Amino acid sequence: MSEPQQPTVEDLVAAGKAFEQQMRTAQAQLGNALVTGRSADGTVVVLASGLGQVKAVQVNPVVFDNRDAAALQDAIMQSIRAAGANAAALAREKMGPIEINLH
Repeated sequence: MSEPQQPTVEDLVAAGKAFEQQMRTAQAQLGNALVTGRSADGTVVVLASGLGQVKAVQVNPVVFDNRDAAALQDAIMQSIRAAGANAAALAREKMGPIEINLH
């Protein structure tokens, strides 16, 4: 039996370039993708890119009737966390394990 051939430097460079292109393509797709995060009570929805950049916050006007700032703040945080989790899941699907920070 012959031993498996070791990859050449050229093989490694080509594989590295192919991997880099796959990551660039996935990053571009994530930048164009939209994910949502919703508060538990459904009053706040956050739209973010697949890279975790917050694009919009939608607030149901009913929250203003309650005049409960603490509840609104909690709903906003729940929505941001959910959008971040959804962005991270999409990134894992496209690129493998990755950490997403909303900014």
